[in-house]
Amino acid sequence: MSWVSEATGAWGLLSKGWDWWCGRRDPVRRSAQRLIRAFEAHGVARQQIIRLVPAAIAQAQPALSMADCSSPDQLKFKLSPALLGWAADHLNLRHDWLDGRKDVPPHRVVDHYKHPARYGPWMQARRDTTPHVHRFLCVWKTHGTPVGPGADGPLCVVYEEMLEGLDGMEWSRYWLLAQDWHMGHATCVENLAALVHVAQQAGVLVVGKELPKRDLVRLQEGRALVPELLQRTRGGWYPTDLVDPPPQNDSSWRQAMWQGAQGWLAQPGPNSARGEGQAGQ
Repeated sequence: MSWVSEATGAWGLLSKGWDWWCGRRDPVRRSAQRLIRAFEAHGVARQQIIRLVPAAIAQAQPALSMADCSSPDQLKFKLSPALLGWAADHLNLRHDWLDGRKDVPPHRVVDHYKHPARYGPWMQARRDTTPHVHRFLCVWKTHGTPVGPGADGPLCVVYEEMLEGLDGMEWSRYWLLAQDWHMGHATCVENLAALVHVAQQAGVLVVGKELPKRDLVRLQEGRALVPELLQRTRGGWYPTDLVDPPPQNDSSWRQAMWQGAQGWLAQPGPNSARGEGQAGQ
C-alpha cells in the first residue's frame, strides 16, 4: 500500500469521526449528514441531489441550491420537513431516521415472522404499485457458514426494486423482510424457506450472498445501509435449494426445514403487520 493510499484511508476515518462527533453535538447537522450519506449510498453524488428534488421543495424559501448539498454544515440550514419527507419516500427510508433520531434503523422493515404467507399479498401490492421494475429477493448469510445443521450467524433478507435513475443509471429501493433472524435457529430457517417459496410464486428472482458477520450485525442493528454493504459481498449461495435442491444436494435436514416451512405457510395471518412472536423464539 502506498503512502497516498494510507493517507487517503486515514483522512476518510478522520472525516467519519468528525461527522460522528458533530452529529452528537448538533442533531440538525446529523439529519443533514444522513440525507447526504443516503443519497451517496444509492449512487447519487452530492452535486446531483438537487436534480432529483421536486421544484416545489427546492424553490421554497429558503431555496435549495447545488452548493447547499455539498456538506452537512451547509445543508442543515436548508432542511425542512418537506425535503426530509420527500427524501424518505424517494429512497424508501424511515422518516424518523432522516430526522436524526439515534434509536431507529434507516430501513423500513416488513417482517412476517411465523406468518410467511403474508409476504405474498405484500409482494403483489408492490407489483401493483410499481409494475415495470426488476425485483429481487436477496438472502444474506455469514460468509463461510454452512447451510445445514452447523449453520450460524445473522440472516438478513432484502427485497429490492431496481428502477431507472439519473442519466439512465439504475438504482434500487430496499426493504428488510427479516428482523433479528438467525441462521442457527431452525424456525428462522423454516420461515426463510417459506419466504423463498412465496417469492418464487410471485415471480421474484431469489439470490443469495455472503457477507462478513460484522457487516450483517451492523445491518440488523440499523448501523448500515444496504447499498453500503453491496461491495463487501464475499461470495454467493442458493437459497432456492431450501425449497427444491438438486437431488445430490438434498438432505434430511433440508427436508425437515421444508416440512416446517409448509407448516408455517398454512398458518392464518394475524391482524398486526408484525406477526406473532419475535425471531429467535
